Amino acid sequence: MRALTVKQPWAAAIAHGPKRIENRARPIPPAHRGTTILIHAGLAEDKNALPADMIRAWPRHWGTVIAVATLVDCHQDNGCCRPWGFPDTWHWELDDVQALPYPPRPVRGQLGLWTVDDDTLAAVQRQIDLERTSL
Repeated sequence: MRALTVKQPWAAAIAHGPKRIENRARPIPPAHRGTTILIHAGLAEDKNALPADMIRAWPRHWGTVIAVATLVDCHQDNGCCRPWGFPDTWHWELDDVQALPYPPRPVRGQLGLWTVDDDTLAAVQRQIDLERTSL
């Protein structure tokens, strides 16, 4: 399974808020459209991202997988998707976002889509399975 590292507070806005796009310089690689990915909260923070009162309630984790999502499609920015979109970027569209209640141990992220190690994937899968059985 692949993961996408996202700076905070953008990662929290995806996992716990209404953000359903991620801004990237390139379109989604065709083989990854429609696939399930993990959202990894990076160690870097965009200090100018959002007004503090807008993000205060969202839990923040650093360097760990915090959500599962479907990477649906992408489109070029045309002034859409505000306040989440940025000019001259590709908007990677996310759906079926599920925040993890207990993010697993920290792992090192990477640029672009990257492959998650087996231990992290197993920890995420256990949480997904627990969520399903509690419904």
